[in-house]
Amino acid sequence: MKAVGKKTEIIVDTGIMSGSDIVACIALGAKFTLIGRAYLYGLMAGGEEGVDRAIDILREQITRTMRLLGVTSLAELNPDHVTQLSRFTRLMPR
Repeated sequence: MKAVGKKTEIIVDTGIMSGSDIVACIALGAKFTLIGRAYLYGLMAGGEEGVDRAIDILREQITRTMRLLGVTSLAELNPDHVTQLSRFTRLMPR
């Protein structure tokens, strides 16, 4: 967000492996993330029920991560909540 400004809508479409990845992207300014890999893994493993379970897992991970950070809403997240920036800098333009 710092590189492109607040008027640009940021969507992350790669590298999402867990709910904490989603939280980090939101904290860094993304409007939302896509979860194609988790969706496809769930679909391959169990069809519609597998997709539902994959989404449930991501939801639980997001909730747990937010509780550990001491926030109760996505709006409270900010870049200070991301401590392992080296993992995410490859997603941000330079």
